[in-house]
Amino acid sequence: MTLLILILLIIGMVIGYRRGIILQLLHLIGTISAIIISAMNYERLASRLDMVLPYPSTAQTISSSLLPEIDNAEFGFYKMAAFFMIFVVAKIVIQLIVSAFDYLQQVNAFGRTGDILGTALGLIEMIYLLVVILVMATLIPLDIVQTTIENSGLARFLMDNTFIISDKFIEWLQTGS
Repeated sequence: MTLLILILLIIGMVIGYRRGIILQLLHLIGTISAIIISAMNYERLASRLDMVLPYPSTAQTISSSLLPEIDNAEFGFYKMAAFFMIFVVAKIVIQLIVSAFDYLQQVNAFGRTGDILGTALGLIEMIYLLVVILVMATLIPLDIVQTTIENSGLARFLMDNTFIISDKFIEWLQTGS
């Protein structure tokens, strides 16, 4: 799992380098916007998902050290599934809008510095995408998924220490919120 995450982070950096600072900044803003849109709308969808998306009946409770703050694993699963669905749709729509600005990739703003800053922004965008995916995967009640994420120090580090959204995901998944 750690190797896969490292490969994805490197891919994010390469994509950021190739896009340059201006286009990569637009993509990062799009990713953050998709997270915000999902955060504002997931609860309405989550309350209806139990009728459509079955929680695995073989699942006990999520007794992992990954998300010990989550009291009701089933409700957390529905909340994160709703968040993820809205996130994917919002990200696709925003990607379509941002793709209209692909010509900005030809603009070499700030020279080599712009390429390096684009690389950094690409890394940041990939980290945010990975945290969304990892938190969703953490709530899937399968032992192999739980064990794989628990055994990856990098996955745990990203989930615990990513700026702003690490704490917000826990807050959003709480049963009382």
